[in-house]
Amino acid sequence: MLILFFAVVFLVELISYFGFRILISSLSKKIQSSLLVIYLLLSISVTGLIVYSFSNPEVIRQSRDYTLFFVVISLSFLNLMPKTFFALITLISFLIRWLSGIRGQRIALAGAAILSTGFFLLINYGIWAGRYDIRVEKQNLYFTDLPKQLDGFKIVQLSDIHLGSFGKNTSAMKETVAIIEQLQPDILLFTGDIVNNFGEEFNGFEPLLKQLSARYGKFAIQGNHDYGDYFNWPDSTSKRINLEHIEAGLTNAGFKLLLNQWAKIAVKDTSFSLIGVENWGHPPFPQYADMNLATKGIPENSFKILMSHDPEYWNAFVVPQTDIPLTLSGHTHGGQFGVKIAGIEFSPMYFIQKKWGGLYQSGDQLLYVNRGLGTVGFPGRIEMRPEITLLTLFRTKNH
Repeated sequence: MLILFFAVVFLVELISYFGFRILISSLSKKIQSSLLVIYLLLSISVTGLIVYSFSNPEVIRQSRDYTLFFVVISLSFLNLMPKTFFALITLISFLIRWLSGIRGQRIALAGAAILSTGFFLLINYGIWAGRYDIRVEKQNLYFTDLPKQLDGFKIVQLSDIHLGSFGKNTSAMKETVAIIEQLQPDILLFTGDIVNNFGEEFNGFEPLLKQLSARYGKFAIQGNHDYGDYFNWPDSTSKRINLEHIEAGLTNAGFKLLLNQWAKIAVKDTSFSLIGVENWGHPPFPQYADMNLATKGIPENSFKILMSHDPEYWNAFVVPQTDIPLTLSGHTHGGQFGVKIAGIEFSPMYFIQKKWGGLYQSGDQLLYVNRGLGTVGFPGRIEMRPEITLLTLFRTKNH
């Protein structure tokens, strides 16, 4: 796979180089030489860094500082995505040249260069601004068996904060605290992935996490990243201590962890059962969820809400084997990239995970997938804004 990746990178760079040469061939020799030198220096520098990093993955994988990782991934996207498009048009341009001559080829390449520059600027926007452009997604949900006292009950859902993705920048969390304070939720639910890997990612964010509040409390589950499964620990003890650090970070921030457990949430003179299962996903994601343990002792007629980090659990287990009316998940980040046309939102994440973001229904059972607050891998968001979800529960649709 590594050889194949490098082969593709080499082809993209080579074809793009020839396309660029053709594009500037009408300029003076001196300007051509200067532009080609600049082009080659940038390409060689970025490609060299990519080759070094991907050939020595442990250098990044074993680092507790994400700076190098974010730089490599950002430069990879900024360099390869626009050039891949330009390379494809370069290949097509030879057909255009055969049909209409060199002038037609240059026009096609000029158009490709303009669009590639647009892609470059769009990726830059996603890295520097898009990832901080928080939106509040509001949904009204209706249940015929909802207790009357819960009519109008407000749930705020957070998911996939990935504190490590923010480094020392607390601006997004400060804005999150301010937004949630304005929303005045009855309950705050966090559906996993508070960190990328390490407990020390809490450093500097503890006071802000403590400020998050809701009338009937705040609850959390763990996501796949919270278990530390993506780091090569020297021994099992180190991994366990890191997990305890993460759990303590959430607990100290005022969250009650539901790890294959449920909690009775008393509201006025009624109550509902809030269930939290540990992470479950298709391999290689770990499968720790135990629904039987998590629901043990719940009264049969209790209204139930489930927190499950990976939405695939809803398809695989919740719908076929339970009657739980509402499940809240995260995990997908909406792919951190999407397009929205005529009010219809689409993400390439659909080809990996069908339930990638928003509200889904099967019979009387609902699933809401939060698009996440932080990032993982690519440190940016393009037309897939970080999300705070406000879910309001109603008995009927007369609201």
